[in-house]
Amino acid sequence: MGLWSVYFFAKFLLYALGYMDFNPWLNLAFAVFTALTPKNARQRFAKNLIAVPVGIVLLYHDSWLPPMVQAMSQLQNLRAFSAAYLWELAGRLVSWKLLLELAAILALYALARRKLRMSTFVFIGIIAIMILPHGPWWPGAVPGPAAISRAPAGPAMSGMDTSTEALDSHLAQFYSAQKRVQIRFSRPPAEDVPYDILMLHVCSLSWDDLKTAQIAPDTFFGRFDVVLSNFNAAASYSGPAAIRLLRGACGQTPESKLYDRAAGECLVMDGLQNAGFEPHWLMNHDGHFGNFFGDVRDRGGLSVPLENIVGATPAQQSFDNTPIYSDYSVLSRWWARRQANQAPRIALYYNTISLHDGNRVLGPGRADSSYGARLAQFTSDVGRFFGDLRKSGRRVIVVVIAEHGAALGGDRRQISGLREIPTAAIAHVPVAIAFVNAPGAQQRPQQKLDTSVSYPAVIELLSRFIANSPFDQPGSSLDTYVQGLPQSGFVAENNGTTVMEAGGRYMMRSPDGAWSTL
Repeated sequence: MGLWSVYFFAKFLLYALGYMDFNPWLNLAFAVFTALTPKNARQRFAKNLIAVPVGIVLLYHDSWLPPMVQAMSQLQNLRAFSAAYLWELAGRLVSWKLLLELAAILALYALARRKLRMSTFVFIGIIAIMILPHGPWWPGAVPGPAAISRAPAGPAMSGMDTSTEALDSHLAQFYSAQKRVQIRFSRPPAEDVPYDILMLHVCSLSWDDLKTAQIAPDTFFGRFDVVLSNFNAAASYSGPAAIRLLRGACGQTPESKLYDRAAGECLVMDGLQNAGFEPHWLMNHDGHFGNFFGDVRDRGGLSVPLENIVGATPAQQSFDNTPIYSDYSVLSRWWARRQANQAPRIALYYNTISLHDGNRVLGPGRADSSYGARLAQFTSDVGRFFGDLRKSGRRVIVVVIAEHGAALGGDRRQISGLREIPTAAIAHVPVAIAFVNAPGAQQRPQQKLDTSVSYPAVIELLSRFIANSPFDQPGSSLDTYVQGLPQSGFVAENNGTTVMEAGGRYMMRSPDGAWSTL
């Protein structure tokens, strides 16, 4: 087997530390092939000619990287990345600690091969994984379906069968229940003082990101009237998140149907327009990457023209070398135009990518482009914009809702910034609502909702605000608004990978239909 023993020992280490999966049968077949003894140099060359690409493919198969077909489909996007960003991503794949451990394995192999037949230990290791794949000698290995079935169920699904069939059935029941969810808007009472609704859709911000960056959530979210602390974005990428928000008047749609034509009653901006709010669309980027522009317009049903941001101040350079404009510059310029607009009520969808992975801050010298620095600038810009809203005296409902997290901390399956698996760390995002220029707002305590909810809960809140204006009840409690909102268990999808909360833990269904625990 020669140096191929090192290949298998390295995979044992990665499996034991939980950095990859390990298919024992495929690896056993490959081990048998690499153990074959060539009779001459020509056979040795032919053997290695076959073994090298097969070994690479098998290593990729056992990794937590997305399926190869899925990865190939993303090559077009990868080509748009700047060279600096690609280099940064490559650096995240390198763990010096792991490299030292692999070097130690190579050194031990060089010493032991003189006295021992190393291929024997390779077969022993594979058979050990085959017999007890989650035994005590694999402390970091991620449990598979067999381990899940033996584990005690949590309170959410106490006693539930966690076989593949049961989990598939539970997922189907979730989507069946979501089909019955429908939020409707009524027109505001004629005597209401008009107000605007601004939805600020923020890319790359989750509760886990704030924790990783060691930023206290109340630093920014403490200024809001309502905070949804257990909101599920149901997605890990911008396009699907925007579609889900803009179709949030209906229940959660399976990803396989997300790009089908939506029913008219599901479109949030159409519903707001029918309720008397003039729709507007604004972004601090051009939206070309990943056809985000098309997702918002065609799948999200936002058919109004995108607002012109010519003259806004460039603040960052995106990961694909396109400009990103200052949030305050874009929003304040739009607000000036809005104040000149005679429409009594306006609903704005604003999208910002100021926190996206790989962005570089523009400015003299080496500007701090870290996530923390960009988040500080974003919150400062929004706070400054809030100041403009207050000075105008106009009543405004501002909804800050994150698309998905930045995966700032990463995990054993995904490096920092990779979001192929829509984990809770990525999909549990902040949602906060502020009533700007509401009488008596200073005397009203913040309403924090910990119930598991998703987009219909936010749209239902807007519907309730329109039917019963929060501006007309100075200092009164917000309890009546947040009671009985549509609840939703945690289900998030991305490119065929589904993460679902069940039995008090998070379960992942890979594109091939197999379930495992996260």
